[in-house]
Amino acid sequence: MNIFRILHHYLVPHEGNNHRAKALHHEALLAYILILGIFNLSIKVLNHKAPDVLGYATDIRVEQLLSDTNAEREKLGLSPLTLNSTLSQAAAAKAADMFANGYWAHNSPQGKTPWDFILGAGYHYTLAGENLAKNFQTSDGVVSAWMASPSHKANIVKAGYRDIGFAVVNGVLNGEETTLVVQMFGASNAAPVAAIPKVQAAAPLPAKTVVPNEPTAQASAPAMAVSQQKPVDTAPSALVQGVKMSPLVNISGLTHQVGYIFIGLLIGVLAVDAYVVSRRRIVRLVGHNIAHILFLVTILVCGLTLVRGSLI
Repeated sequence: MNIFRILHHYLVPHEGNNHRAKALHHEALLAYILILGIFNLSIKVLNHKAPDVLGYATDIRVEQLLSDTNAEREKLGLSPLTLNSTLSQAAAAKAADMFANGYWAHNSPQGKTPWDFILGAGYHYTLAGENLAKNFQTSDGVVSAWMASPSHKANIVKAGYRDIGFAVVNGVLNGEETTLVVQMFGASNAAPVAAIPKVQAAAPLPAKTVVPNEPTAQASAPAMAVSQQKPVDTAPSALVQGVKMSPLVNISGLTHQVGYIFIGLLIGVLAVDAYVVSRRRIVRLVGHNIAHILFLVTILVCGLTLVRGSLI
């Protein structure tokens, strides 16, 4: 059997395969799941063994996060926020606590809230908020995801905030390599804390006498976490820089390519199947339509898995 016959048998419905391409049989679905499972497992193993060779490319800069955040505020006529070293230290402490205790939430398993970290760093607020993100690759991607979420957007465009702090760190959180971004907002009646150098201060907004009982916005999407053994550097110079990683092979790019090829193959086979059945007026049992539905669901699931970032 030559290669043409093999492709014809697996991709085109005809009498020899009971008028259904072998690629659309129920058995094929199990094979696809197995192949994709082995592929994902191999990626994780190779990433763990050689992260510099096969890893997640990341370029998230604090200065870009600040610029993008203030750009969104300025679109609404709001004053830009000042990058505040105390809030950045609070954000770094929150990130370190998430890595150390293995959680991804606003409140820690021990009951610590964002306000505990903000007050612990020495920032006495009248108004405060927190956004979280993980598994994003770029600064623009982080801010865009926050703006697409009503609760996170509410923090970014809240008129009462005057100051902002960021922590961007790489590492492993709950066994997953990720980049974690913590964004903290605040307003205070106290004397202003010196902003991190090289960042232009913004005109302060009137302080509000409001103390929130919960994060004014919920945590945002993805990024890389720091290993639990590696402490987070809370020095202002470290917090300004952000994170940049450039492995030889970018896992996100690789998985996207494989995913698109797989999705394209399934869609192509389904299209050929529909065309041939319609052209030849082939009548099949209703049960065969279930297989089509399963494959369409598989395509949808594969498409969703191409997006690594997530929001909480």
